[in-house]
Amino acid sequence: MRRLALIPVLALLALSLLGTLPASAQEQPGGGSGVDVFEVHGVLESSQLGALKRAVTGAPGRGVDVLLIQLDSFGGLGVSPAEVLDTVRRSPVPVAVWVGPRAGTAAGSAAMLVAGADVVAVAREAGIGPALPGELGRSRNAAAEQATVAGSGLPAAAVSGRLDGPGALAAGLADYEAESLPDAVGRLDGRSVDGRALSVRDAYDLTFLSRSLPDRVRHGLANPTLAYLLLLGAACCLAFEWFQPGFGVAGVAGVVLALLAVYAIAVLPTNWLALAALSAGLLVFTVDTALGGLGLGTVIATALTAAGSWWLFASPSPLLRTDPWLVLLGVVWCLVYWVVVLTMALKARRSAPEGTEALVGSRGIVRSMLNPGGIVVIEGAMWRARLDGGDGMLPTGQRVSVVSVAEGILQVAPDDPAAVRPSKGGRFRRAGRERVPVGNGRPANGAPAPEKVIDLDAPEPAPDPAGKKE
Repeated sequence: MRRLALIPVLALLALSLLGTLPASAQEQPGGGSGVDVFEVHGVLESSQLGALKRAVTGAPGRGVDVLLIQLDSFGGLGVSPAEVLDTVRRSPVPVAVWVGPRAGTAAGSAAMLVAGADVVAVAREAGIGPALPGELGRSRNAAAEQATVAGSGLPAAAVSGRLDGPGALAAGLADYEAESLPDAVGRLDGRSVDGRALSVRDAYDLTFLSRSLPDRVRHGLANPTLAYLLLLGAACCLAFEWFQPGFGVAGVAGVVLALLAVYAIAVLPTNWLALAALSAGLLVFTVDTALGGLGLGTVIATALTAAGSWWLFASPSPLLRTDPWLVLLGVVWCLVYWVVVLTMALKARRSAPEGTEALVGSRGIVRSMLNPGGIVVIEGAMWRARLDGGDGMLPTGQRVSVVSVAEGILQVAPDDPAAVRPSKGGRFRRAGRERVPVGNGRPANGAPAPEKVIDLDAPEPAPDPAGKKE
């Protein structure tokens, strides 16, 4: 049953990994003159802009002639247009931007890369603009954006509209058309930048700069589709684990998915009221399943989940909002998972022998000290356990066997009975010795009562042959 429940978890993990893969895996080692290529794609957020800044400032040390930005971005998230423009204009080496391939886009804050570049190439079907709004998240400053765009030199048609390749050439925004990256690089040769002609030796002498793994993961998480799937995946795993007596792989996977979802939600333009409605809907689904109902609770949970999913993200760009089809599929999945899958799993468990009788006879290891209760690990899952007999203390690392199950708690016996120590029970114990107060009270002067040290590990004394009592 656990393995079947993990199928959607593994699928979601695969999707999350696919979302973090770089768009270009081709890379050559740097060193020597040539052209460095840095790709900006999707939403331009802080991790991608930070990697671009490092590429710009490190260009002289790599001995490059030109830094070429391959651009296909629909806007900025958490970055200001002024910061993007300043990154390109302060570059110590010439910067060229190619908007491509084919229907590539340079909109929002990404349009500032075009405005600040020394040379601009564009594919025929690509588009530049609209530059406003530049910020697609929560931190937009409309007045500051308008001032930055007005001073960037972009034509009015690219500020509020979209220019294709021929339109960008006619407006003087682009220097030439290029339908491929080699063409864009090859036609850089001989172009004048600050009075100096660029010299590009070979259109294929390129170094593709790749971002670090943390930057790629952060960029991949800035995706509303992935964030929504992570939320649903975390809820499904944790709900499944809630109905289990132990804590296993599904619970760990749920915690990991929840942490990734929290980061994505913090970055994206999240509607907090909608997030609260979605969370409440998933919680009501879980409670309704526990009660075994298929009535008003299910209707309320479905309504809250649908409303929260629909308004979960608020952005001027539809690319940073939850897709309507994804919302429909998400709500249907919640109904199938909670009302059908979990309900059937609970019925199967309740019809089985009491508790976890199937574990009787299994062997495991003590995870946290049994004193007399604690946690044991059996076949990779953690279970609440108690020493059989209810007395004594068993340290971690000891092997145990399940004797029985009482009220959902495993009753275990140690493989090595000698490892069981007397329970502390409020007494002071140290290095196998126990201090036991002697006498029934304190001396008259108020001093502490004398203590007698009893060595618990010492052998019992032989009986007195005379039968005398001490």
